Amino acid sequence: TTEHSCMSILRDPVVTLEDIRLRKITLSSLDLELSVRVENPNLLGVTLRELPFTVLCSSGWTEQQLASGNPGRVKIDANGSTVLRIPVTSRNAALIGALAAFITKGGVQVTVRGTATIDAVLFGWSVPFEKTLPVTMEQITGSLAGERKEERHELDQHRL
Repeated sequence: TTEHSCMSILRDPVVTLEDIRLRKITLSSLDLELSVRVENPNLLGVTLRELPFTVLCSSGWTEQQLASGNPGRVKIDANGSTVLRIPVTSRNAALIGALAAFITKGGVQVTVRGTATIDAVLFGWSVPFEKTLPVTMEQITGSLAGERKEERHELDQHRL
């Protein structure tokens, strides 16, 4: 059929998690920034209709959901790629405490799992992805040091 031959010409875009940055950590929230690359190997431009994902944290035996999100629609040129920088916030105090406990042990594994829904011409399909990256004590320490600098700067601004 025509539909089958068109679908065999179109290839799955490649969705990869390139980086997880810890933007800020407090007693009540955890702010991450995910860098997700979507590469389109096709001769046609495609639209990333949605990219629902879940951020999970594990330290050995347990896996807990930190946050979830969906950056929405993004057009990707033919034979092109784009990097989505997606801010994610978790406000679950129990998870923040668990993460802090895990990090005192030296680090945790953060997994991002989701499915990219792709539209091209008249066809749409889904591409699952999953990637695990470590979050280390050094990243946490650097984030906390940066936060203290910002707080001092804000205090200085109020004094003026």
